[in-house]
Amino acid sequence: MLSTKTLFVILFFPALVVLTSVNVPAATFVEVFRAGMIAEDSGNYDDALKLYSDAIKLQPSSSRAWAKRAEVYLRKGDPQSAIKDLLQSVKSDPAYGAAFTRLGFAYNATNDFDKALDALNVAVKLEPSSSEAFNTRGFAFNGKSDYESAVKDFDNAIRLNSADARYYNNRGFAYNGTHEYDKAIEDFDRAIQIDPKKDMFYNNRGVAYLRKRQFDKAIADLDEAIKLNSQSYSAYHNRGMAYSGKGRHEKGVEEFSKVLEINPSSTLLLKDRGTAYRKLGEYDLALADLQKCIELDKSFSPGYAALGLLHALAPNPPIRNPSLALKNARKAVALSGGNSPDMLENLAEVYHAANDAASAIETLKKALAMDPRNEEYIELLAKWQGTVGPTEKPAREARATPFATLW
Repeated sequence: MLSTKTLFVILFFPALVVLTSVNVPAATFVEVFRAGMIAEDSGNYDDALKLYSDAIKLQPSSSRAWAKRAEVYLRKGDPQSAIKDLLQSVKSDPAYGAAFTRLGFAYNATNDFDKALDALNVAVKLEPSSSEAFNTRGFAFNGKSDYESAVKDFDNAIRLNSADARYYNNRGFAYNGTHEYDKAIEDFDRAIQIDPKKDMFYNNRGVAYLRKRQFDKAIADLDEAIKLNSQSYSAYHNRGMAYSGKGRHEKGVEEFSKVLEINPSSTLLLKDRGTAYRKLGEYDLALADLQKCIELDKSFSPGYAALGLLHALAPNPPIRNPSLALKNARKAVALSGGNSPDMLENLAEVYHAANDAASAIETLKKALAMDPRNEEYIELLAKWQGTVGPTEKPAREARATPFATLW
């Protein structure tokens, strides 16, 4: 569904404080540095890069100049270059907390969450009153699916600055991860009260309603997100999941296809459209989408999981193929290192479709042990322990990566 693991988030860093050194001609350095700030504030990022580069030449030991150039690289969507500059910044000034915060942000943008946490632990220690340090570390925890730690960091960010809508939004994302959807909705409500024009907040609240299976409320929020931003592709995707959850799989296919026209190589969208085609009984179209999904990314475990279900649940050969169903479902588990409860739950469904109830229940219990709050697993286990034979569940939302947009 929005990838479990599109919730989507917004980050922004305030301008760095300008500090100059007395070891260089101050007027020359300050002049160039300030010109870079003016260019950056005006959105002239290429000019800003050149000016900050000139400032670095004038004062190569200035951690602030390295950090400001890194900020521009982040705004231009180049986190790798930002990381190089920020490493130089913290080397020049190991006590510069804001640079460690930005370094963590840049590592988050590359999905290197372990390195992000290393940097952000330093940032929080150096600047325990920085709401942005806690906020950014919360995202690193989100990226590692450590949602309980993320909630604690967002609690601190809100304690330090309760007027920032982003922090409520971000904590709501973490509550979605802990399956505390009512708390998530309360946070998204608060974010929307503070800033009612952010499409992302409606998108994320829509995901919370989607996970509660309140599909009409989800669709209403996703409609509002699209009204505010017609280019909110995650909202189209999530609206497709909501329609599919209502059993309107043809509308789900329509929404997924809209986004695939823009991003035809999205493995997640192909997986979700393929699943919707399966539920419509369009098995050939489902097979085509899921095979393309795996061709694009041979390590995408949800693609193999969905293909396994297709081979398990299709009514007739050659698409119905219990052997291929188990092969693909087991590969999905292996690709996830055996650590994904969703992939285990999917394997359980394949076992159940093959009338191997004992293996299905045993595997689902393993998934539930990893994710004990998952009401979907609890309901499915109760159903299986009282029934025999293949089963279908309501559509599951795609889980979002936390870094759909950086600014």
